[in-house]
Amino acid sequence: MTGTITLIARTAENTRTPAVSLRPATPEDAESLAQLYYSSYEQGGVSSLEEARTVIRGVFDGEYGPFLPEASPVVVDDDGTIVAAALVLARRVGDDLPDAPYIFELFTAASRRRQGLAEQLVRCAMSTLYDQGYDQVSLRIAEDNAAALALYLTLDFNRWVPETDYETDYV
Repeated sequence: MTGTITLIARTAENTRTPAVSLRPATPEDAESLAQLYYSSYEQGGVSSLEEARTVIRGVFDGEYGPFLPEASPVVVDDDGTIVAAALVLARRVGDDLPDAPYIFELFTAASRRRQGLAEQLVRCAMSTLYDQGYDQVSLRIAEDNAAALALYLTLDFNRWVPETDYETDYV
């Protein structure tokens, strides 16, 4: 089993125009998001559609932290189908994480990967957070997820290390 790493980045205004149709996630999207969430992960995400429904309902209900719908964009296809999503919380509950908004999940339909959707979602989320007055955003990924790490490094995320309790008297 692999460990996780916590990443953090400064929020910033998105100067790029999205090439896809984006809108905020809503509770009415829960079933579509659950199905996409379940089908997006080949391994490691959730083990059943019912588990995916429980997780997605928990996000909207604030179980993992206050949900930020305006900072949680979804990509919608021409036919109205959600094909990618970023779900963002004001702060992740219960973990040793930065006191900053948290990208809880970022997932894309397998048929739509390698099209830049994840990058557009993260840029949109970061821009919305910036507009709302948040300075930083954080997330956790599996330490062996090279594709995710490459994406986040491109977006200027860095490894976050919790502050220590001792003082440093030198530079």
